Amino acid sequence: RAYRNLARTVHPDKNRDGRAEEAFHAVEKSAALLGDDNKRNEYDRKIKSTARRRRQKTIRTISEGLKVGWKSVSSLWVVTTKVLGPFKTP
Repeated sequence: RAYRNLARTVHPDKNRDGRAEEAFHAVEKSAALLGDDNKRNEYDRKIKSTARRRRQKTIRTISEGLKVGWKSVSSLWVVTTKVLGPFKTP
């Protein structure tokens, strides 16, 4: 039902927008994909694997940044203890 309403809205005969034909073909392609269980499962797998790769890349980037930051802090700590001597807590 949603497909029919959307298809009717973007159909080139009903909609005079220059991009209506392109939108109508996109709606048809989406309906064909969602209507076939095998194609839909394949599409879902692709979306999930893409999201997983993006998350893994983000985690790697953050962890590399933390490693660089930790190296800077630890080297600063070494220089500070050499210059000021060891710190003692009261």
